[in-house]
Amino acid sequence: MNNISKIIKLIIIFILLIFTINTYSQIDTSKTKITTRYGTKGWELQYGNYNLMRIQWRLQFRSVITSEDSIQIREEDNVNGTFNVQRARIKVGGFAYRPYIKYYLEYDFPSGYLLNWEFTFAKFKTVQFKLGQWKIKYNTERFISSGKQQFADRSISNRYFTYDRQIGVELLGTILDNSPFSSSYNLGVFNGDGRMAEDEDGHLMFFGRYQWNFTGKEAKMSFCDIKQTKNPIGFISASYVYNQSAYTRFSSDGGGSITGFELGTGDQYIINQLGIELFFKYKGFSLMSENHIKKIDDTVNKEKSELTGGYAMAGYFPNAVFDFFPKNLELIFRYALVNNSKFVQNSIEEYSFGLNWFFKSHLNKLTFDVSFLDNENFDAKEDNLRIRLQWDVSF
Repeated sequence: MNNISKIIKLIIIFILLIFTINTYSQIDTSKTKITTRYGTKGWELQYGNYNLMRIQWRLQFRSVITSEDSIQIREEDNVNGTFNVQRARIKVGGFAYRPYIKYYLEYDFPSGYLLNWEFTFAKFKTVQFKLGQWKIKYNTERFISSGKQQFADRSISNRYFTYDRQIGVELLGTILDNSPFSSSYNLGVFNGDGRMAEDEDGHLMFFGRYQWNFTGKEAKMSFCDIKQTKNPIGFISASYVYNQSAYTRFSSDGGGSITGFELGTGDQYIINQLGIELFFKYKGFSLMSENHIKKIDDTVNKEKSELTGGYAMAGYFPNAVFDFFPKNLELIFRYALVNNSKFVQNSIEEYSFGLNWFFKSHLNKLTFDVSFLDNENFDAKEDNLRIRLQWDVSF
């Protein structure tokens, strides 16, 4: 299986190289000019109709106060009460040789990680091909950039159910758009060992997602109804992942383990996971919910476990009804839950509320949120009150 997956990868790379070299050889550069401009995705450098490069910087400053220390908060937040750089990233994207040959790179300076490197052949909206490393679109909360979240960061359920960044290939597209049957799909095969990891065990991750855009048009991946849309937009989706590896969770750091499980060896854990989502925006109101079932088969210890959970999150711009509220102000609320069959009596719960102030959409915003985290790490003695203030800016 390991040799077969390597051969498939080499064939795909070979085909892409042939296509790229052939495309480049057909370009007539005799009358091509270079133009520069500043747009919503940063500085843009364009070479005729053949090449476009966008460069954007993003900084995220966060201050956090907590009543207790915990593993999860230490991983996700700076907790000394001062403003610290939570994320500092450079994003480079655009297209090469043709507008439908797209690329994207993202690097994070605090961690020193190359987070994304991806190439997409997007000549047709209905059928596209993607190769590289990126956050697979299993759960929307993780797939959407941290800079476009509704709260300072993602819910507690994300830690237990996301698959984060993986290396692989994918078919994707949108069909029957602008109709009641508008649908989007993703079908992917990945290494299944996380960011910048080789597929050492020879097992591949299989991923599929179907999304019904019930309002007739594919929704852009961004939380908060900042534009106060006049026509409803939303979707219902179902996603499935099968994976066998040494890991029970994934993050930007790569593969890891969730509470109740040790870091495995080889192909110790077989995971089957299903997710159902609802997304909706209309006239300043936004709603997002995810529900997950994750079954873990420990082939070494001969144990089977099940995790269930998800979240419901809503936001509203009160100015949509009451003129005396500032137009840039959004009120937000979130509830999240995680159950683990190993810790039946101690489910993790999150109750969060707060507000956003948008200076320039998600490109420049201030977020304040307060959370009560009940039974963190499935421990009845670990309850936490968390207060966060965050400034996120991209330019």
